[in-house]
Formats: sequence, structure tokens, C-alpha cells
Amino acid sequence: MFPECIDCRGTKGLCGISPCPLLAEIRSKLPTTESSSVSELVGPSPPSMFVGRHGYPDVRAGPSATWGADESDVSQVVSGDPANLFGRPLEEVAARHANLITGGQVMRVHSARTPDQMLETTQEIAMADKSVDVELDFARPIAVGGNPTFDSMSTPLGPSGEVLRAEVVGHASVPRKVDSISNENDLLAFDAIDELSEASIGEAQISRLLSAGLLGMSDKRKLVPTRWGITATDDMLSRQLWDKVRYYPSLDKVQVYEATYLDNRFHVILTPGLWAFHMLEAWTRGSIWTGTGKVLGDWEEIEPRKEYAHRITGAYYSARLGVLEHMDSIGRSGACLIWRDIGPEYWAPVGVWLIRETVRQAMKNGPKEFDNLGQAIQYVAPRVSVPDDLRNSWFVKRGRQMRLDAFSV
Repeated sequence: MFPECIDCRGTKGLCGISPCPLLAEIRSKLPTTESSSVSELVGPSPPSMFVGRHGYPDVRAGPSATWGADESDVSQVVSGDPANLFGRPLEEVAARHANLITGGQVMRVHSARTPDQMLETTQEIAMADKSVDVELDFARPIAVGGNPTFDSMSTPLGPSGEVLRAEVVGHASVPRKVDSISNENDLLAFDAIDELSEASIGEAQISRLLSAGLLGMSDKRKLVPTRWGITATDDMLSRQLWDKVRYYPSLDKVQVYEATYLDNRFHVILTPGLWAFHMLEAWTRGSIWTGTGKVLGDWEEIEPRKEYAHRITGAYYSARLGVLEHMDSIGRSGACLIWRDIGPEYWAPVGVWLIRETVRQAMKNGPKEFDNLGQAIQYVAPRVSVPDDLRNSWFVKRGRQMRLDAFSV
């Protein structure tokens, strides 16, 4: 394990070793299944598609389909919304996509404006809200039955390969609103996402549409790498909520919410006042990316940050979305501090959907209420891995300064 592992998390190659040895070790922990190979595949797509980021603006993109699924047993088909995995054990979540094969071709990101048959199929799958049958012909046999690959942003992925032909062979169920928005030529992506959200289209499908180049002004559409699309969707959805929440009356009490899933322990503190958001992640001793432990943090004040949250990365935007959804649901504004402890039992990264769904669960669990931030910190501090980092955080210091200002003449 290298000091830069916590900053790289298997995505930047900072140690110069490829593939990432930590991710290789994670793969070795999963049970192996009997392997075989396929040259062509007819199977259900969850729906799912993938756009890579390496080589941008020339990226590999294509649809995914489930190998070996019994057509009579729908439960064997992986869901297109990873939120449906919430509550399942880590071994199941990590291995769930081992039989999901992704076919792709290298294409320019701007090809979304004039898609060929391959990309049209990928876009049709992105628009679907239910499983759809897909036929894939590969350039060479694909080894299946092994362990998935991991990415800190998206769900684990099964094998992939160069595909010569991809075709939807069943009927794709496309929501009317999705069909309408994708055919709208003069609508900005930000506004398109707002309309889709208002029509109860979930963030998983919205991020697929964005990645497949189906949103935005027709002459500016482009493919968006999947991991970027997930963060962009969370960011835009939360910005739209913030623009509503900031006009609501403020909370009148300090509230603490809690939830734990897969050795990820969240404490969410909401306080009265103007909007601010601070997220702290404590990767405890023996967790995935550090042997000694480390606390990372990003924050914003008054309005959503413009610079990328490069310490917390995509988890920041997923957590913020869950908080703003809750504030919107109760019609209150305020500020928020989130502390996330990541323990050693979270030994495989399965995507930022885990953060989004666990924060949502915390808000459903109901709060403990306190008269001031100091009391809330006294309650939370003994329950987190590095109490002093919490007590001396930017958010807490900000709170003390605000109290002093309130009494100044």
C-alpha cells in the first residue's frame, strides 16, 4: 500500500503499477465460478450501458447484457438501478455484475450527434426503464464467469470486449417523458434533467441518458464517460433542489441523523442558518485505501461549489443530493455537516450509489434534536473514529464564528 493510494483509489495510476494491486487483491476475495467464453450473446440488458473515459475524446462505449440468465427467472437479471441493491451483503453486491458483459467500440464523443447503428442501439438501451433483450456479436471470444472489475464511482463491471454488432431484439419500454426530452433539440441538459426529475425519472436513468449523449442542445450533444455522468447528474439534481431549498424557512433545531451500511457509518448534522455543506470522510485503519487511516474533507458555503470536490470526489455530490432531497421534503433550509467513517469491512468499492442511498436511509431514520451545534458535536464526537478532527472541522469553527458575529454590535 502506497501513501498516494487514498488520493488515487485505483483510478489515476499514481504508483505506476498496472493493474492496481489493491483492486486485484479485492477481486481475489470473491468466489470464482466456472469460466467459459462466448462469441455472441442474446440476453437481457438491465438496462445498462457504459462509456469509458480513457483516451477521451475517443472513448469506448456500448451496451451491457446479462450472460447466463434464465429467461424464466427475472430475479437473475441485474437491475439497471444500483439502488435496488441497497441492504444486500457486500459479497453479493460486489459479485452481482460478474455476469454482465459490456460490448463496445471506440468512438468520438461528438458522434452522439450523428449516431451509427451501434450507438443507436446503446442509446435505445439508455432510454429504457425496464430490462430489454439485446443481441451482441463480438470480434473475438469473451471470457465469462470470472470476477468483476471495480471502480470507485460506478457499480462493479463484468468482462468486456470489442463488439461488431449490437441490436435490441425485444421491445424497449421507454417512458413518454424520456422519449420527449431526448427528441427535444433546444433544451439545455440542466433544464432537461430538471424536467426528467419532475417526471419521477430516477438519477440512474438520467445519468444513462446523459452518458449516451441524449440530453442537451442537439448541436452540442456528446458522450459523457459513465463516472463523470454519475457525478454530473448528482450535482445538477442537487443544484436544482438547492435553488428551491434556500428560500424555505430555516430549521429551528439542530438535528442529527445516523445510518450504517457495509461498514460505512454516517452521521448527518443539520443546523439552522444559511446554506453550507461540509463532508468529512475518515478512512479508518485497515480500510481499502489506507493502512494507517486518513480524514479527507470538502465544503461549500452560501451556494453550491463551482470547483470539483477533489478530496471526497463523487461521494460528495451523492451525499449532498440526499440531504437536499430531505430538506425539500420537509420544506426547511439550513446547513449540513456529514461525517462518514469507512471501516475495514468495506473491502470492495461498489460505487457512490452506496453513499446516496445510505444518506437517504439516515434521513428516513428520523433525527435526534439538540438546542445548539455544540450539543450535537458532544453527542457525535464519541461515535466517530477521529473526534478531534470533527471538533476542529471547518463547519464547527464556522459555527463558533457565526455565534460571535450574532452578538457583535
